[in-house]
Amino acid sequence: MRSIKEIFVIGYGPSSSHTMGPAKACDYILENYKDIKSVDITLFGSLALTGKGHLTDYIVDLKLKKIPHKVVFDSTTVTSHPNTMLFKVKTKDGDFEETIVSIGGGTIVTKDNYEEIEKDIYPHTSLNEIIKYCKSKKISLSDYVKNFEDPSIIDYLRECKDQILSSIDEGLSKTGHLPGPLKVKRKAQEMYKNLVHDDPSEIMAISAFAVAEENASGGKIVIAPTCGSAGVFGGVLGYFRKKNYTETEIIDSLLVAGLIGILAKTNACVSGAEAGCQAEIGVACAMGAAAIANIKGANNEKIARAAEIALEHSLGLTCDPVQGYVQIPCIERCAIYALKAKNAAKLAYLIPSTDNKISFDDSLKTMYTTGKDLSSGYRETGEKGLAEIFK
Repeated sequence: MRSIKEIFVIGYGPSSSHTMGPAKACDYILENYKDIKSVDITLFGSLALTGKGHLTDYIVDLKLKKIPHKVVFDSTTVTSHPNTMLFKVKTKDGDFEETIVSIGGGTIVTKDNYEEIEKDIYPHTSLNEIIKYCKSKKISLSDYVKNFEDPSIIDYLRECKDQILSSIDEGLSKTGHLPGPLKVKRKAQEMYKNLVHDDPSEIMAISAFAVAEENASGGKIVIAPTCGSAGVFGGVLGYFRKKNYTETEIIDSLLVAGLIGILAKTNACVSGAEAGCQAEIGVACAMGAAAIANIKGANNEKIARAAEIALEHSLGLTCDPVQGYVQIPCIERCAIYALKAKNAAKLAYLIPSTDNKISFDDSLKTMYTTGKDLSSGYRETGEKGLAEIFK
């Protein structure tokens, strides 16, 4: 199992798989091929169907602006992964082809870095195994992560925490409309101004809106575990700030959330194109529930229960972005599932520990198989669901 640094990544929206992944792919091509004359990029599957709304062609143009290039959207050819890119590179030394896959969370797989991506730093691959290990060592889940990560993880997560809070404040400072033909109005600032009770749960929802709107506008955010689901953790951090939790408490909770996220990415996926929004928002909700349970002093078993409840009740969630933009239903959904994370943590506290018939690992496996069973129209193609209404 790999580092949780794959789960929390600072970058620019609106999509980790459709914007950040292709951006990294272009960087890879520029770094590995010299004296490039031209590049032709073919985008397949979900990248082809919703790439324009996700600004895929925009980021490719930005990255390759000094090199003659062409972007082709091929939505008919079937590939093994829905976020596949084919680069045809002409250089002074000849012509080359390379297939690159954006697997979610801003991570790409190339012929050179596949082994590096698969490098494990953890000895366990399931939450059940981890909890048993922690019980034998009498340590917490946050201590477990610290034991196997590089010590720099603390400073890294501190930077992520600061960026999430900054994204909240940035989102609250802006008005107007989000980019694109939908003319979606920014709502976070008005919601905050209309706040009457100053309730932490209301702050949570508004913070989620602020970060999700920043992401939708291509602003700077933290993937958690994707760009489209970043608003969920925006809500969680807004809630933590309102409750005046210490930085140490927040960082420990991010360690636990990152563990839940990397388990999902290792054993299933965090790509809406591969398994629907349950793999993005559902995993983000599980991460948020684990973080909230941890910061409220829950034991390892209760934290695992919170994550399981959150994911179990996200099963079947479809990814149907209207016109391919990460706006409808994505922004509201981030707020709803931030609140759901809090409720899942509360429910885990209330339910007796002995009555736990479904584990987080079970829910994760079910999420992945459910995602594979979803019609492709509900997996970030913009063909069915709410997206169909606006065709």
